[in-house]
Amino acid sequence: MFRKLEERVHPIPLKERIDQALYRLGTQKEKLEHMSSRLQQRDKEMFQRCIGAQLSKDNAHAALYANECAEIRKMAHITLSSELALERVVLRLQTIEEFGDIMAQIAPVIGVVRETRGRIAGVIPEVATELGEVNNMLSDMSLETGEVQDQDLDLTASSSEAKKVLEESNIIASQQIKERFPELPLPEPRQTTNAPVTQVTQARIPVAIASGGEEDQVEPLEDRVLGYIKSHNGELNMNSASTDLAVSPEDVRRSLQKLRDDGKIVMD
Repeated sequence: MFRKLEERVHPIPLKERIDQALYRLGTQKEKLEHMSSRLQQRDKEMFQRCIGAQLSKDNAHAALYANECAEIRKMAHITLSSELALERVVLRLQTIEEFGDIMAQIAPVIGVVRETRGRIAGVIPEVATELGEVNNMLSDMSLETGEVQDQDLDLTASSSEAKKVLEESNIIASQQIKERFPELPLPEPRQTTNAPVTQVTQARIPVAIASGGEEDQVEPLEDRVLGYIKSHNGELNMNSASTDLAVSPEDVRRSLQKLRDDGKIVMD
């Protein structure tokens, strides 16, 4: 059912008000572009700090910087998708101004501006405030165009069209975020380092075998010690010898002393 809206008398022509709306939308779009650039620069700084912390094995600060990058990228996604949505709005208004029927095509534009305003309010409040005023301007224009059909149908179509524009803007924004921002490094798993095993190198005792030592009769342990010395090229490791000969280091030491006293070996 059609109903006649009371015509409002406005001192500024409709076309001029569309130009004003386009100018104000363009200004807000530039603010969003500037914010996107600042967020990208901030993310670059945090990303470099994250890499530096990882190289220094400072996992706590690496995680801190990585989380900050994630928050920055959430804001960047909202800002970029809002920027793209406003770009669509500007193009649509330019088309409406030149060719279209304002009443038939301005409703989806109002829906996109309204939704974008709500989305950006938590990131750039001043842009959201300006978009609210532009939204009021566009709403006034829609009421000044004469006869309209049932408003419920118009609102449904407007909401559907606005949702489609915003979804497309989100998809494009997600793609551009991946292109503009490097992938965050994965945190390194904490490695448990075992205490290094300290190996104590026993000093080798150089032993010279005296001539004629092989023919003289010696005690069994001394004979074994003498044979051990020969098999190790005239060197003896006290601990190794005691282990290999299955005797105490003291027994090895006494045998060496006796061999030296008997002239079988020479030690420094």
